[in-house]
Amino acid sequence: MARPLRLEFEDAIYHITARGNRRERIFAGDLDRARFLETVARSLPRFAVELHAFVLLPNHFHLLVRTRRANLSRWMHWLMVTYTIAFNRRHRKVGHLFQGRYKSLLVEEGDYLLGLSRYLHLNPVRGKVIGAGDPKERRARLRVYPWSSYRGYAGLVKQHEFVTEDLVLGEFDGRGGRESKTRYRRFVEEGLLREIENPAEAAQWQAVLGSEDFVQRLRDKMQPQRQKRREVKALRRGTSGLDPLAIVGRIAAEHDLPPERLLGGKEYGLQARSIAMWAVWQLCELSLREIGLLFSGMDYAAVAQRIRRLEQDEGSQARLRSLLLKCQNI
Repeated sequence: MARPLRLEFEDAIYHITARGNRRERIFAGDLDRARFLETVARSLPRFAVELHAFVLLPNHFHLLVRTRRANLSRWMHWLMVTYTIAFNRRHRKVGHLFQGRYKSLLVEEGDYLLGLSRYLHLNPVRGKVIGAGDPKERRARLRVYPWSSYRGYAGLVKQHEFVTEDLVLGEFDGRGGRESKTRYRRFVEEGLLREIENPAEAAQWQAVLGSEDFVQRLRDKMQPQRQKRREVKALRRGTSGLDPLAIVGRIAAEHDLPPERLLGGKEYGLQARSIAMWAVWQLCELSLREIGLLFSGMDYAAVAQRIRRLEQDEGSQARLRSLLLKCQNI
């Protein structure tokens, strides 16, 4: 069977799932789950991604996201590699953690998105083992399951700060308030009374969940790229649209230094140079190796060390965030 198409463009909505290698666990315990969510949260502003729902299960995860840029593959590569490295280091393991590529399903807003979010949130109480019991028992387990965005959506606890609810709750009254949460809770928990079909089974091209009009709009969007191979490559790889040299120039101006001094490799320990590397890392989606090449062939491990030291300096975080905002407006 051919691999599903990877359709990437600005403001696309996806359901993403990935399983452990050989269906083994990707979370050994709650600490791993917490670390995974921390990694997701850290990645969202960097890659301009919105997280609208999530469910973590022992050997796989579900994410419902919107990518503000055409960069799904780059974001997911960073997320899965970063988490795998941390997991292997923590548990003294080596090798692959995930089973092949992640799966992504492009989703249309409206009923398709709403139905998919319900199916996703019901995952912790579905199946022969975790789905055992009558609807009342399953509802009780669903409402206390901590590794899902459902309790926040249902108004049972405060939602995670990194979860954006308006896209889903807006389907009810457009405001996303308390009444929307009550209606959403009823909508989801009605699914405990009857069998809910997997919406992904209705997907077209193995990659799209939506109406015929939605599919046609995607065909129209993709057709010019099929005719221009370079544009297809750019669409799939994604780009931040920010010029790393312009960012370096902005950081240099903030420190009253010429950009060449930040890019050159002759001065050791210049903090403005480290800040410039960090800003490029945050905004341009370049790899550490690519950033090293930009800064006069610096080794990628040295780049990583400088970025890590900045991020660990709690006293400079407010200033760094301010600089990042200025760079985003270039």
